[in-house]
Parts: sequence; C-alpha cells; structure tokens
Amino acid sequence: MNNLQNRIDAELIKEAEILLNECAKISIIPHSGPDGDAIGSSLALHQYLIKKGKQAQIISPSAYPVFLKWLPGNSDVWIYTNGKKKAEEYINSSDLIFIVDHNSFKRSGDLEGVLEKATAKKIMIDHHPEPEQIVDLMFSDTQMCSTCEMMYEFIEALGDEDMIDESISECIYTGIITDTGGLSYNSSQPRTYQVVGSLLAKGIDKSKIHSNIYDNFSPDRMKLLGHCLDQGLEVLSEFNTAIITLTKEDLVRFNYKDGDTEGFVNYPLSIQGMLVSVIFIEKDDVVKISFRSKGDVPINRVARGYFNGGGHMNAAGGRTEKSLKDAIDQFKKVLPEFYNSL
Repeated sequence: MNNLQNRIDAELIKEAEILLNECAKISIIPHSGPDGDAIGSSLALHQYLIKKGKQAQIISPSAYPVFLKWLPGNSDVWIYTNGKKKAEEYINSSDLIFIVDHNSFKRSGDLEGVLEKATAKKIMIDHHPEPEQIVDLMFSDTQMCSTCEMMYEFIEALGDEDMIDESISECIYTGIITDTGGLSYNSSQPRTYQVVGSLLAKGIDKSKIHSNIYDNFSPDRMKLLGHCLDQGLEVLSEFNTAIITLTKEDLVRFNYKDGDTEGFVNYPLSIQGMLVSVIFIEKDDVVKISFRSKGDVPINRVARGYFNGGGHMNAAGGRTEKSLKDAIDQFKKVLPEFYNSL
C-alpha cells in the first residue's frame, strides 16, 4: 500500500465496525501515567464515539499532567485511583473496551487485574513494539509516529473522517506533537504530515496548542528542571551517555506534581556527542526510569532486558523495586555490555 494512503487494515476495520455496531457501552483505557499521546487519543476516540451515539467513558489508571487538562473533554475523564468502585462497575458492565496507547495490561497500572478479568470484547489501538495478545482486535503499527496518528487513521478508515471536528483535531494534534518532540523525531513518514495538514484544515490553532503545552509550566517545575541540569546530571562521556537522578526528597522540595518531569530526559541529548539519556526518579516504592537515544541506538533493549519495561528503539520506559542507587549502579554495569552488543 502506498504510504500516503490510510494504513489501517481493511479487514480489521470491518470487524471493528461490526463490534461498534453491536456495542452500546464502551470503556476507554489509556496507560498508567498517561502522556499527551495517551490522553489525546483517548479524548479523540471518546468524542468520536459520543458523536456515534455510544455511551463511552475514559478511565485513566492514574492522574496525568496539568498542562494537558485544557484539552477538550478533559472534565469527562475519570481517574481510577479517585473512585475505584465506580470505575470497576463501569468497566465490568461495558460491552467493549478500548486499550489505547499501550499493548500490555502491565501498563494499565492498578487496572491490570480489572482488565484481565473483564469479559467485554477488547480493541487495542497502539504504536509500540511487541504487543501482547490480550485483545480481540489489534490495531498495531510501530511505523506510525503516535497513537493519535493511528486514531485519525482509524476514524477515517471507518468512513467517518467528516466527524473529526476542531475539538477532536486538537486532541489528535496534541498527541502527535508531544510524541514526536514537535515533529522533530519519529515522524519521517510522509503520511504523518498529510494527517497534520488535514488537522490544520479542520481549523485548529497550532500556536495556541503549542503554547498550552509548552508555555504552561509552574515556577516549581522550572526550578525542578534547573536542579536536574545543575545538581542531578551526570555525564558518562566514555559511553556518550547522560544520567539525571531525582530523589524523593527532590520531588518534595520542588512540590512535584504529576507530569512535572515530562520531557526532562530529552535535555541531555542536546550535549555534544550524547547518544543516550536516562532519568531515574525515586518514588515511594519504585524507581521509574525513562530512556532516550539518538540514531540507531536501541535503548529499548536496556529497558526491556533489565528494568521491566520496553518501548520504541529511541524512547522507552522501565521501573524497578531496587533502591535508587542500586538501579543506577545496575545501569552503569550493563552499559559496556550494551554498547559491545551493537
């Protein structure tokens, strides 16, 4: 198929259309700690389904960044940790569940067990590698820059491109730019720019969206970033690698809010010669880790092999129950082996 055409499988779309026609009550589940792509694609899908006359509800496993709460439909999102009983009742009574922007129940956080037991039919829409066989219909394409791009393709393939209004377009555009660093990486497919052009034609205000996302931070967040780059940064020149470390005490000191560290891991890649950047964030019972790399350095191998995670070649995540020091020591220990394997 020409890469300027819709890339959603036609046979799968027919099956999805049948499921949508049969189902009336639908749950939409983004991954835990949702980012712009997860929330954007979920909100776009939610508004589309409401237009189709469906009863639909987004249930996020956890809270998401404040700088995304301007998005259309934000007030309709339920946070599972704020009302577990109500959320579980809705999921268990749903006819259909969409798994959005993740491909393993492990990425559903506290909802993992609930989704595993749910008897509703399930559809996955996701662009991450190595999807698990956990759904009835899987729309998975690692060549797409974001799940939001996939959501556009999904709606268009269903024959409903005219239902993508300005509000839905704002949500989709948000996911595309946040997952590609403003179209600076993971966005080499011509089709991506065709989709962006279509969104602009829907009337979105690109400048407003960029301002809402990138010029909407608190003073505490900016101070936390300054601390990361001043006190929390370690450069391992021999491995072209930079590490940022944030302790629990750091988070308290700078009044950390969900999403405050979004994008921090990308900053060290601006250092001349850096190929890999990793941020270790100490929480109460776990160390959360984000990995980034340049070019053909498959940093997702480290996330998958050593830190219970995974993701794209140049962007991955992981976690460990080890101490912060032990997690960093382990990463430094595997670095030589990782580079020797390339």
